[in-house]
Amino acid sequence: MKTLLLPTLLLLALVALIPYRVCWASGSTDMPVMDVQGFGDFLLEQRGKVVVVDFWATWCGPCRKKLPALMACRDRFSEEEVAMLGISLDFNPETLRSFLKVNQLNYPISLAEDGFGAELGVQAIPLLHVYDAAGELVIVEEGLTSPETLCQEVGRLIAP
Repeated sequence: MKTLLLPTLLLLALVALIPYRVCWASGSTDMPVMDVQGFGDFLLEQRGKVVVVDFWATWCGPCRKKLPALMACRDRFSEEEVAMLGISLDFNPETLRSFLKVNQLNYPISLAEDGFGAELGVQAIPLLHVYDAAGELVIVEEGLTSPETLCQEVGRLIAP
């Protein structure tokens, strides 16, 4: 019994160290976590596109109020032009999962790893980061955004 216990514990420890960087998609049973390395990888994978990243949480009223603007902007631009990602700063993955079952969003959502927001300097939400096609952070916007304003800003970055 002891001979199996040590390898099992080592295997569990190794699995716990592997970062889980996949964005949650509708229908998935797991709630993945976004870490800083995974976020950097995501931005690299999206080079050539405008990238809109929304930092939010289900308990944040203004964040929830902003979701229709983000969804309208997602609908307006193609996946080839714009990548969109929501990063939830919720504390409980089940709360986020329940929220997303009731509120179907048209872009992927990831749960932020503990300390992720602090590592990126997120001090208030809702917070929007918009990156140009070269991967440069060009817009940082706190608070609510109208669909028209958001889509205009994104559209300007798409058209050279």
